Amino acid sequence: MFGTRCDSMKDKIIFRIALTTSLIGILGMIIFSNQIGPKELCIKDINQGMLDEEVSIQGVVDNIKESRGTHTYYLELMDDTGKIDLIIFDKNVEEYEKYNLKMINLKKMRIKVKCVVTEYDGHLELVLKDVKSLKVLA
Repeated sequence: MFGTRCDSMKDKIIFRIALTTSLIGILGMIIFSNQIGPKELCIKDINQGMLDEEVSIQGVVDNIKESRGTHTYYLELMDDTGKIDLIIFDKNVEEYEKYNLKMINLKKMRIKVKCVVTEYDGHLELVLKDVKSLKVLA
């Protein structure tokens, strides 16, 4: 009889510890959720070890090219440290242009993008994650 009462008290203590730990974890996630995201980098910091990694980059669109067969755009993004190509595939272009915005109007604009580091033909490039990942800054 004494063993069951003791076990019941241990269960209550364990439950309280688990509940407290869970609540602290949830509170921590809420507080720090704005700080969790892709690494914000300069172009010179992008390297082979980051393939398939999500990053955040700010830069000025120096040049824009549209592919011939598809509605894919290649933006040359430049910051104080270098240049890199940003690829925006047709599905994202179509989504962007639904709001009467044109990719060609991004030329010479400062943008911030969340994108994935990829490699094509021996060169590192960035692929836009989705249309919500592109912000015009100026």
